[in-house]
Amino acid sequence: MTFRSPTLPAAGPAANAACNAAKQPCPVVVTVVIKLSLPVACPGHPLTINAVGTPAGGTYAWTVAGAELVDGAGAPVNSGDTVFLRQFHADDATGEIPEKAANVSVTYTHPNGTATDSKPVKVHKIEFDVTDTVITAGVTRANEDVDSVTLENAAGVDTFVTDPKVKIKLDASCPRKTDCAKNHRVGWLQTVSTNDRRKRYTHTLVSSTLPVPIRDGDPAAGPSPFPFYDAAPDFTADGDQQTGHHFDSPSTSASWTDPRAAAPAAPPPQNQQLRQVFFEFSCTAWLVVQNKEWSLHNLPDSFAYQKHFDWSVHLDLTVDTSKAVGSRCTPQSKPPTINAMATGKGGGAPDLNAPSANEKFAVTTAAAPGI
Repeated sequence: MTFRSPTLPAAGPAANAACNAAKQPCPVVVTVVIKLSLPVACPGHPLTINAVGTPAGGTYAWTVAGAELVDGAGAPVNSGDTVFLRQFHADDATGEIPEKAANVSVTYTHPNGTATDSKPVKVHKIEFDVTDTVITAGVTRANEDVDSVTLENAAGVDTFVTDPKVKIKLDASCPRKTDCAKNHRVGWLQTVSTNDRRKRYTHTLVSSTLPVPIRDGDPAAGPSPFPFYDAAPDFTADGDQQTGHHFDSPSTSASWTDPRAAAPAAPPPQNQQLRQVFFEFSCTAWLVVQNKEWSLHNLPDSFAYQKHFDWSVHLDLTVDTSKAVGSRCTPQSKPPTINAMATGKGGGAPDLNAPSANEKFAVTTAAAPGI
């Protein structure tokens, strides 16, 4: 018997052969590509990111890790062909703004299929050099005149003053150095932690109280950017150095004569006379660099804390109005207590609310047992 080999069908086109549109319809290939407007993001500044889907007519769904995505108005967003990536987080222990790595992904959905793309995004670091951190202390003294005594600094000498210098150092990869530097400013935040201001007359107690802790500000400085104690100059360029000037001279005053109309008059001669003054005031001050763009939507997290220190004044007086003006108060003066500047934020946190301490003093005058 003779056996014959079976006839094999003709071989079809290879699976990986290019589509020939002249012979048959080709399948539509769906693709998407993420494009960054700049290769590196600046801390706090929105980075424009586009996705280009092919063919047109599909929808975009975004996800991100290590940052946030917003629209042009700053609202959270996860759709559309254009989004903005932003990220800012300072190290509270060192004051630096460390480099961060984000990753953004998009899924493009089209009637003919889906496609995805993802890209890593570097948010560059910023470092700061802080120098000249010496704090010069004065005194709190009893300045007497014919009408009253004022517990305050000596004439022309602040209770304390300091002028640290802060230099901004942008990472070499920053693609917009001047604008990035200008988005940061240097200043001081200060919070009052304790306040005791009492004037004791023979039959009256006058108290000036504050709801502590409370934000502090310099009332003589004019308009200052909220919530800073005083001026907060901008950096002008990479490597620029700005001075964080800070000072304070708290005070309180008391008339020699009791302001309460119902207080018993003389005799005896000490009636209606000032007998004691109590003055204690303490604060924490923070030297910070603020990211201005980040502060517009997240004020508490917009600060890079460079230095902090605690300080206080405490001068309690015994008063004898029978003596000549200039020698009625004991003791006459006392220096403030000032800790050296420490790096970073420390264990506390500033009060960032309005109004400030100078707007919230409440004075009460009440009858008291005679002394």
